[in-house]
Amino acid sequence: MQTIALHHILLKSPLLAQDLAKELELGADFAELAREYSACLSSREGGFAGYHQQDDLPIEIINALAIHDDQKPFTGPVSTPLGFHLLKPVGEKPKLAISDHTNDDLAKDLTEDISSESAEKPSIEAIPEEASL
Repeated sequence: MQTIALHHILLKSPLLAQDLAKELELGADFAELAREYSACLSSREGGFAGYHQQDDLPIEIINALAIHDDQKPFTGPVSTPLGFHLLKPVGEKPKLAISDHTNDDLAKDLTEDISSESAEKPSIEAIPEEASL
């Protein structure tokens, strides 16, 4: 079982998570943002939440860290039942226990899922005329 050093910023607002992600893209310091905005007690440590066994972390976090693009210093926002996380990958990427998928396959599947969720919804014009409101 793999041990992961978790560095994160936990936020309750998806809008704030997106704003801070933009700040990080522009070069803001992860630890400073964690100290100022994170809802987790790890904010005192600049977002370092300690070492965790891979199986003890939400699968959303494991997947995000596993498919993280090494060109960016962070990943996210990642939604979990606890809120929205901005993650700072440190060390080796988690290894997924999915034998039929590589990390690239998982990234493709997740991208397709997001694309299909945002597919165009039927407009009001698409409601049959016989439907009563």
